Amino acid sequence: MAFDFPQFTEPTPIDGKRSWTARYVSYDQRNEDVYYFVTVREGEHEVAQFMVQVSLYWAGDDWTVPTFLPHLRKDIGDAAAAGKTNTSYTGA
Repeated sequence: MAFDFPQFTEPTPIDGKRSWTARYVSYDQRNEDVYYFVTVREGEHEVAQFMVQVSLYWAGDDWTVPTFLPHLRKDIGDAAAAGKTNTSYTGA
C-alpha cells in the first residue's frame, strides 16, 4: 500500500504547560508498528526527546479512512504525555 505517514510538526497540547511534536521515523510492516521521534516542550523549552512505537493492529488495511489520523495522533499523544519511550528501538 502506498502511504505516507504524517509528520506532526505543529505543537499538540498535552496539558497547560506541555506540548508535543513528532517526526515519522519508520514502519515495521512485519509487526504492524510505526515509529515516531517525539519532542516534548514546556513553553519554548525542549524537555524531552524519545522514540515512540505505535502498533497499528487497530487500523485494518485502509489507512485513508477518517478515523486513522485521529487515532494515530491520540496514541502518539498518550506516549508523549507519559514522557518516556515505550520501545527499545532507537532508529536506524
